[in-house]
Amino acid sequence: MLNNIISPDKGEIFFDGKELNQFNPIDLRRKVVMLPQTPVIYKGSILENILIGKIFSKSYDYNLEEIQSLLEKFNLNKDLNAPAENLSGGEKQRICLIRVLIMNPEVILLDEPTSALDENTEDTVINYVVDYIKKNNKTLIMVTHSKEIAKNIQTILLK
Repeated sequence: MLNNIISPDKGEIFFDGKELNQFNPIDLRRKVVMLPQTPVIYKGSILENILIGKIFSKSYDYNLEEIQSLLEKFNLNKDLNAPAENLSGGEKQRICLIRVLIMNPEVILLDEPTSALDENTEDTVINYVVDYIKKNNKTLIMVTHSKEIAKNIQTILLK
C-alpha cells in the first residue's frame, strides 16, 4: 500500500506528511521502490536490466564504476554485457536489488530479498543493504520469514 500499488479499503496512509492519494502514483513509486520476491528480468544485458530502474526513475545519469562495485560486493562476477535471462534465480535477485539501489529511492520495500541466496551471500547482501540504508538516511521495510535475518538486521542497526 505504501507505494500505492493497492489502496486500502478504509483508513488513511501518509507518506512524507501527505496522504498517499495526494501523490501521483508514478511519482510516489519513484520515491518508494518495491523489490518483489520473484525478480523481474527483462530481455537484454545485465547492464540494461540494472539501468531500467534509472530510466523509470527519470534519473538517466549513472556511474559504471558504482555498478561494477555493487556487482563485486554482491558476489556477481559477471560481464555487464552478458544476457540477463541466463542468470540463476539468486543472481537475478541480486541484479534486481542493484537496480533498486542505484535508483536511490527514499524508501526501499523488500519482499524476501535473499530467498534464493546461500547463507554467505545472504549475509553479504543484507549487511550491505542495511549499511547503505544507515549511511544514506533511507528507510527499509522488509518482509522475511527468517528469524536469523531479522536478528542480523537488528544487530547491524544497533551498531
